[in-house]
Amino acid sequence: MGVLDRLEEEFLEISSHRRTLRELLELVVGSVLFVLVASGLAYYLLGRVTAIGVAAILAIIFTITIVSQAYWAMSGRKDYDDGQ
Repeated sequence: MGVLDRLEEEFLEISSHRRTLRELLELVVGSVLFVLVASGLAYYLLGRVTAIGVAAILAIIFTITIVSQAYWAMSGRKDYDDGQ
């Protein structure tokens, strides 16, 4: 079993059950902290414009992740259950 197979199994395991409010809040807090640290580091190393770009790209990625996880928290992941 390769690394990709393990990652796929972990993803399916995690995605197949409903999220709790606590898990969603942990995801939000972790995402905000990650964006702040990454943009701060980019500001220190590469300048203001790059830091703003890094923050914007990460914010978009994490927003999509959080919205999709909130959706799956409400609806569940029946499609993964059917495929296994």
